[in-house]
Amino acid sequence: MTRKTSLLLQLAIAAGLVGLIAWLEIKHPVTQFRVWTLLAASLLLANLAVALQGRGRDVLIALTALGVGLTLAEGVAIAMQQGGGLDITRGWSVRQPIMGWGPDKAGVYHAEMRAPKTNALIYKADYTIDSNLLRKTDSAANGPAIVFFGDSYTFGDGIQDNETLPQVFADSLNPKQRVLNLGFTGYGPQQFLREMETSRFDQLIGPDPKLFIFLTAPWHAERTACKAYWTAHAPVYRVENGHVVFKGLCDEGAKLWLREWLQNSVAYRTLTEPYRHMVSHDDVELYVRILEAAVAMAKQKYGVATLIPYLRVPPAYLAASGFTDEEIMARLTAAGAIVLDASLKAEAAAGATITIKGDGHPTPFANVRRAEMIKTYLEKNMAGVLLSNLD
Repeated sequence: MTRKTSLLLQLAIAAGLVGLIAWLEIKHPVTQFRVWTLLAASLLLANLAVALQGRGRDVLIALTALGVGLTLAEGVAIAMQQGGGLDITRGWSVRQPIMGWGPDKAGVYHAEMRAPKTNALIYKADYTIDSNLLRKTDSAANGPAIVFFGDSYTFGDGIQDNETLPQVFADSLNPKQRVLNLGFTGYGPQQFLREMETSRFDQLIGPDPKLFIFLTAPWHAERTACKAYWTAHAPVYRVENGHVVFKGLCDEGAKLWLREWLQNSVAYRTLTEPYRHMVSHDDVELYVRILEAAVAMAKQKYGVATLIPYLRVPPAYLAASGFTDEEIMARLTAAGAIVLDASLKAEAAAGATITIKGDGHPTPFANVRRAEMIKTYLEKNMAGVLLSNLD
């Protein structure tokens, strides 16, 4: 084979590998496509190394070795996480304006979570999404509303419609009381504030709401700081001249592309991503300020108080930030929020199961206890929010 023929063959192979890489990255034909992209890139570099001589070949050989190393790391990460994971009806969470993501349409979405390696069932549940693209909550169709905002804890990941915190709370009240669940998986304080700023649910909430409820924990600071891997399309806020200001989305343009590219790597998600989640002082400060702004807007725009069931975290989580749970709760209280310690530490110490084993979301029991806590507080301290049984 002449050198010219050999070169043409190498170029043809290179063109084929470039096409394969482009197809893998654009079409995502298999779940773990990134390992095949890395393998194809390594072969491409090796092929080009053969075609060159001198220093150029040395550089390409080094890059080939790097590519092989990354391919092996990706393969090992896939093997370690093989099996398990969340399987949920297609369309469950799609790109949405304002909030960033949410259900594609009304309907029932079936979810099953299984453990890695063993594939043991952790939970299975059906999520009923209504015509407002919210989780179904059976309560009065009309009247002043008690509105739950929040994340998967409020939405009710891993449990049935009748076991969510808003539904359990509604079931304990006068049937004429109206309760809404505006929570969705992955949301944070930034969605709570943005929903009010944009009047997204104002028509549904109605002109005379009774109370807003937002369950939170310091790990929400990962979301307001855009550190959680799923927050690329979330609204982002910054503090400017002492005020919380909306600044667009967490990631846009090239930054968004880079994040999405990295997130498709199992090795990155396993080995690197956890370190992004560590929160700093500025991260927690922003989290608190966004909640303070949301509490103020609820009062000014809607004329309602905000009740915050607060979940404590292990001290080590906040150690690097310089904050404590007590300081955060005090800040929120000073801003006008009603803060209840909803950590359920006593129940957990007594042996109660308050989180789904292998998942971490609240159990139906935890929702019952938190609903009781909220109702008891309202009955004792906020006359007029709840309808009496005589109304």
